[in-house]
Amino acid sequence: MGRTQQLRNMIEEQFLVEFDEELTDRSDLFKAGVIDSFGYVQLLGSIEEEFSIQLKDEDFLKNILTSLESIDAFVAKKLAERGDR
Repeated sequence: MGRTQQLRNMIEEQFLVEFDEELTDRSDLFKAGVIDSFGYVQLLGSIEEEFSIQLKDEDFLKNILTSLESIDAFVAKKLAERGDR
């Protein structure tokens, strides 16, 4: 399973939603009512654990990740910084 699918599954399981034609990888998860600020923090914690990456305070402040696409790009960047592909 690829990283994007892994993240999609994580969001679907945590927030009891399904990505489809209406909720796409580019959908703003906040505007779509999928996540709120508390859910966002929980999601980032799950990403840290699942991908063994450490997020710093600046990661939370500089990167507002609103869509699966942006979350995926962020995780890819963090993994690349660590030396993963």
